Amino acid sequence: MTISYDKAIDLLSRREHSRLELKQKLMQRNFSEEEINVTLDQLIKNNFQSDERFSESYVRHRKQSGFGPLKITAELIERGITNALISVVIDLNADEWREQMITLWKRKFSDASRDKPKQFRFLLSRGFSAEMIRDVLFIN
Repeated sequence: MTISYDKAIDLLSRREHSRLELKQKLMQRNFSEEEINVTLDQLIKNNFQSDERFSESYVRHRKQSGFGPLKITAELIERGITNALISVVIDLNADEWREQMITLWKRKFSDASRDKPKQFRFLLSRGFSAEMIRDVLFIN
């Protein structure tokens, strides 16, 4: 195997990476683009790297950290994940987003009746849709 392949395996042994993340990290180490592409193709062929596996892991981790689908979607786009794959992994958790937002809201704001605009901005910044927030804040 090549040095770039060994370095990529080392990176993947620590955590999942998207193809774009691995490419950027290998480019920082001055490997040629051709060598990087061959390495990445080999990693995918050997099932060491998978954007699908990375996306599922990333969504699970960010969701546990209290972030919503819009913010996670933007972060996955930055990491080079396709819109089709993002839709699939976000939709896998569709039933849980509202409950997660309510849990986060109750944990952050003990007095739910005060300062609704502040609560709205906080939940919006965490990546929840305005429609979902309105349903919870102003209907509950």
